[in-house]
Amino acid sequence: MYTIEKQDGKFLYSDTEEKRSLLINEENFMGMFETANPEAVKAEDIENLVVSSPIGCEKLSEIVAKKNAKTACIIISDATRGVPTSKVAPFILEELNKGGIKDEDIVFVVALGVHRDATEEEMKIFVGEEIYSKYRMENHRPFDEDWLVYLGETSRKTPVKVNKTVYESDIVVTVGKVELHDMAGFSGGRKSILPGVSSEETIVINHRPEMMEHPCAYSGNLEGNPIHLDMLETAQMCGVDYTVNVVMNKDYEIAGIFAGELDAAHRKAAEFLKLNCNIALPEKPDVYVVCPGDPLNIDMYQGVKAIIALRPVADETSTVVLYGNFTEGINSTDFVEPFKMFEDLEDVKKYVWDNYEIQMDHIIPIRDMLVKGVKFIVVSENVTEEELKTLRMTKAETLQQAVDMAIAEKGADARVALCPQSYRGIISIPE
Repeated sequence: MYTIEKQDGKFLYSDTEEKRSLLINEENFMGMFETANPEAVKAEDIENLVVSSPIGCEKLSEIVAKKNAKTACIIISDATRGVPTSKVAPFILEELNKGGIKDEDIVFVVALGVHRDATEEEMKIFVGEEIYSKYRMENHRPFDEDWLVYLGETSRKTPVKVNKTVYESDIVVTVGKVELHDMAGFSGGRKSILPGVSSEETIVINHRPEMMEHPCAYSGNLEGNPIHLDMLETAQMCGVDYTVNVVMNKDYEIAGIFAGELDAAHRKAAEFLKLNCNIALPEKPDVYVVCPGDPLNIDMYQGVKAIIALRPVADETSTVVLYGNFTEGINSTDFVEPFKMFEDLEDVKKYVWDNYEIQMDHIIPIRDMLVKGVKFIVVSENVTEEELKTLRMTKAETLQQAVDMAIAEKGADARVALCPQSYRGIISIPE
């Protein structure tokens, strides 16, 4: 997917997924830095990992039988997450049947949070055409009070409203992907409930700025993290009987499956991921080149996670080049509007804190980086120069042009670090 080849004193970087390339002079090339790439789980081992060795609880079929359950809901992720649901869903369905639940009493709910609805074609990809044709599937409705049920408040005063179909099911199973998350520590697990099948109000209050700026709310950390703990409490209030968490390697293969009790299985997945996600740079670069890759390159709102991953290391000496297809454009009015309304970044911050909406979450780290003096150059055919100007970013037509611009500004000896899919790792630089 991402390769480096030396050619006549230069290094050729190729992204085969997005069909982009870049030539960097040897004196400018620091290296390409990625996470470790654990081996893929063998296909014959997937069933065992999903159902036969649960972490912290009994087998799913035994849980179903003990509860004498008659209905079940399987919560799955949408197109922005790239979860290989189709590879694990058949084994979950077998366990539900084994426990006594009939096919017609099983429903899949797509955990949208506040994202757009999943299309029929996307649903077919999520679970496979055979399962899609046989089982009922629903998109979550975060704005529809008729499809939500109020369960009370968490200890952090977050009002909990969740999907009624989910809450009223006798058995709730979640399927998700565990990767680094800039404020919740890790994705997966409890995030299938919050934000996955929660109301917009619940999501907004969980993601509120004072929670996001808590010193424990950072990538790779669960301990004392108020966003994580609030999500976990919400999921426990809703009720989750079984969770299946997958960890992917760089080749989009399943590298680990951690199934069982909601918190215990999620923590095991997070521990495994943390062993493989460190990205150590030998020195501080002048220019970072980053991309989100599939599936986050669906739009720029998701794609800026590749920038946010650099928040701990980028400063006034840094230029960040972000590239991505972003086929659906920026795809978030809330992300752009505060930047459009105010010139002064302090006014942007005040507006966000006073008028917070859920898709303003990425404004907070991006704005902080702009205040520090980080410069951004973006390469995407689907985001306009005017839109990027609003975000205080510069547009380049090609990846080559973007990096050449950055080097010209920094000086002939500028050092360039390639960090594709930077959001997958915890980036560190020697002090």
